[in-house]
Amino acid sequence: MRKMTVKKLAALLCAAVLTASLAACQEDPEGSIVANKDMDKLIEEGAASDGSRVDAGELIKDAGKTEDYKTTIESQNLEVKAEVDAQVELPEAEKLSIYRVRQKPFTQEFLDKARAELCGDVELYDGEATRVRTKKDIEWEIQSWRQAVAEHEAHSEEMKNDPNIPEGEGFTAEEIEEQNKAYREEAQREIDRLQEEYEAAPAEINYAGYPTDGKLHSVMELSGSKPDSEYYTWMKDLSIDGDQCFYGISDGSDGFYRTLYVQNNADYSNQLIYRKDMEEHAHFGIIVEDTIFDTNTLNPRLPGTGTSYEEFFRAHGVPGNVLPDGTVFDSEDIAFTPLGSTTVDMPEEEAESLAQGLLDKLGLTGFALEQGGLYTEMDGLNYRVNYIFSYRREEGGVMLTQSSGGKFQYGNSSPDGGFNKQLWPGECIEVRVDDSGITGFRYNAPLEITETVVEGTSLKTFDEVKGIFEQMLPIVLAESDYECKAKVDRVRLSYSRISEKDSFDTGLIVPVWSFEGRATAYSEGYPVYEQSGTLLAVNAIDGSVIDADLGY
Repeated sequence: MRKMTVKKLAALLCAAVLTASLAACQEDPEGSIVANKDMDKLIEEGAASDGSRVDAGELIKDAGKTEDYKTTIESQNLEVKAEVDAQVELPEAEKLSIYRVRQKPFTQEFLDKARAELCGDVELYDGEATRVRTKKDIEWEIQSWRQAVAEHEAHSEEMKNDPNIPEGEGFTAEEIEEQNKAYREEAQREIDRLQEEYEAAPAEINYAGYPTDGKLHSVMELSGSKPDSEYYTWMKDLSIDGDQCFYGISDGSDGFYRTLYVQNNADYSNQLIYRKDMEEHAHFGIIVEDTIFDTNTLNPRLPGTGTSYEEFFRAHGVPGNVLPDGTVFDSEDIAFTPLGSTTVDMPEEEAESLAQGLLDKLGLTGFALEQGGLYTEMDGLNYRVNYIFSYRREEGGVMLTQSSGGKFQYGNSSPDGGFNKQLWPGECIEVRVDDSGITGFRYNAPLEITETVVEGTSLKTFDEVKGIFEQMLPIVLAESDYECKAKVDRVRLSYSRISEKDSFDTGLIVPVWSFEGRATAYSEGYPVYEQSGTLLAVNAIDGSVIDADLGY
C-alpha cells in the first residue's frame, strides 16, 4: 500500500470551523428571493397583518396539520434530486417576535467566575509558555527528519526495481542517486539548525517565568509589552484597537493540563474556551468556530476507494459516533491513538446534570439543550471519547438554532495591504464531560438582546414557505460540475440571527424555517463531497431564502 499522508484541510486563522453551504445561493431567474433584502421592510412586514399572513398560533396549528412532510423535488436541468420525508417540529409558543441583538464581549467578572468554577485553586500561567520548544520537542523533529531521509531512500530503491516502469523510462540510477544526495543535504542542513536550537533549549518549561495576573488585557498593550513574543505579535496582526484576550494554562502537576482562553475580537467574534487534557495543553490563537455539530462540507469517501469515512473509522477501531475534524486520509494504512480512555462509565444523565449545573453556577440562564450524547472527537491521528452537550439560547419557548448560518464579509484594511475577513458565527455553549468531570467548556459568540422590535410578528403560512423551499432548493444545491442528491429528514420552526446588511456586529433574531438533512455531490456517479445540517433556511416573515455566508 501507499505510504499514508495526512493532509489537514486549511483552517481559517487558528482553528476555524465555519458552517458551509454546498453552493452560494443563485438568483431565481423569475425574480430574486435571495438578494436585495431590506431589513426595514422586513420589520414592517412582521408588524403588518393581512389576509395572507397569520400569527404564530395559527401558523403552528396550520403546519401541525401535516406532521409528516413528504415529497420529491427534482430538476433535471440543474441535476438535483431531493427526497423529503421529514418530521415537522413546532415550538410550544403562543407568539414569535423580532429582536435586535449585538455581539456581547466577555467581562472580567465572568472570566473570574469561569476560572473559579473550572480551575478552582489551580494556579495558571501565561499561555505564551505553550510556544516554548523544549529539548524533547526538538529531538522529535530531528528524528522525524532522519526518518524522512530513510523513507525517501527506501522509496528510491523501490523505483529502481519497479517492474511496472518500462525500460528506458523513468529516472536512471545516477539521477536517483543525485536526488537522494540533494535530499540528504537539505535534511542535514535542517538537522544542523535544529541541533543548535536543541543545545539552547530548556529541558522543561519554566512555568514560573510566565506569570499571569488573570486579567483581560488589550492585545495591543500585550504585544507592546512583549515585543519579542512571536505569539502576541501574531495576535496583534489579527486584532484591532480595543480587542482583548486572556490565555492561562496550568503546569499539569495535578495530572491535567488546563487551558483557559478568552478573546473579545471585533472582527472574529468573542469566545471563552476551557479544556482539561491528560496529554498536553490546548493551543489557541484567534478562533472562529461554529458548534461541533454544524458539519463542514467533506468528502464522504476515502479518496480513491469506495470506503466511507464511517466504515473507515470503524474498521480502524475508533469507537462510537465519530465527529471528524477535517483531516483527509488518503490511505487505509493508518493507526489512530486514543487520548485517554476509549469509554466513559459515567451515565449520560449524570454527565448532563454536571453540564447543566455548570451553566447554573455561571448564571447562564435562558439556554436549552439542543443536542447531546457520547461522541468521539478526531484530532488528526488521535481521538478522545467524551460526552458533548450543546446548548442554545431560548426565547419564549423558541430555540435560537442559528440555522441561517454565520456572517462572513471583508472588513478593515490589514497590515499587508489586503482586507481582514470579518466573521460572526452563531451563539452556542458546549460542555464536555468524561469520568474525570468537566473536561471542556466553550461559550461561543454571546449575544445581547437590545430591543424587542416587533412583539408577536405575523408570518407566512406553512404552505407558502413549503412552496418557496420546493422552488429554491434545486437552485441552492446546484453545482455546475456535479449532480446533487439530497435527503431532507427534518423541518423545524425556530429562531435564527440574521445580520443587518450595513452593520457587521448587529443583527435581528427572526423566525426561520430550517429544512435539514444531507446532500451529496456526485461526479460520474462518484461521491465528491457532502453537507449535513441545514440545507436551506427560509425567513418565516418575508419568505426570503437566507444565504449561509452573508447571514441574511
